[in-house]
Amino acid sequence: MEYLIPSPLKLNLTLRITGRQANGLHRLNSLSWRFHGHESIVVRLPAPGGKDIVRVYNYVINGQNIMLKVLNDLRSHGFPNIPLEIDINKAVPPGTGLGSGSGNAAALIGWARRVFSRDILVGLESNIGADIPFLAGHASLARVRGIGDIIEPVDANLPFSACVMIPKWRSNTGEAYRSVDDETNGCWMPDEDAFNESEKILTALAANERVGLLPNDFIPGLAQLHPEYEVLFGILERTRALAWGLSGSGSALFALMPERSHLEELGAKIANAPGIERILFWE
Repeated sequence: MEYLIPSPLKLNLTLRITGRQANGLHRLNSLSWRFHGHESIVVRLPAPGGKDIVRVYNYVINGQNIMLKVLNDLRSHGFPNIPLEIDINKAVPPGTGLGSGSGNAAALIGWARRVFSRDILVGLESNIGADIPFLAGHASLARVRGIGDIIEPVDANLPFSACVMIPKWRSNTGEAYRSVDDETNGCWMPDEDAFNESEKILTALAANERVGLLPNDFIPGLAQLHPEYEVLFGILERTRALAWGLSGSGSALFALMPERSHLEELGAKIANAPGIERILFWE
């Protein structure tokens, strides 16, 4: 039996770090937007040879693939011990802040939930990765808080097209968080202030108003390492984009366009932009 499953990605429309726990994990407040269309996984069962097989196409994944961790955790929660063959069709490299690896994991969890039992997956997502509870959920737009484990769906219509630009460099998540720690020196934005900020931005976007550069605490550190961001944000400011910013801890940036036709105009302006490796359009 073979299953083809779409794998979600996410954009952080806002991202503020609001604290750090004693165990070193950071608390955040993020307005997150989930979408499909660029990656997928194929699950076959049972796998030949009696053992799990995970293959990745288009990009090399260093270290243990997150899918093997998902399988181990699934089985510890009662998932049948059936060997699986999993193909991951990648369109987004790791280290871009779009949650592609977490999206692959969320797709596998969603498949297991539908094909087997929802009960075996209670509380599983937050043990695997911070982005997975949101990506494995049902809300396309949500406020994500805590360490990524508090998901508050947001009922709002944002009829935008998006252009996602993947640069040639990658962002190391651990280094990005250390940079934020050094920058803030423990002076985090209060959660209430982060909430109010994102509410104002959401209200403006819903009214089709131009917002400009969206707040993300990782921008200063990455912009210092890569001056190209200043050039790229400047290009986006001269387009009809309503808002633009950085997703997650980077390195990908994105622009929200009010109409589909404006994507062509934007595409022409950034086609030769410095440092851009790949462009994704989401309509």
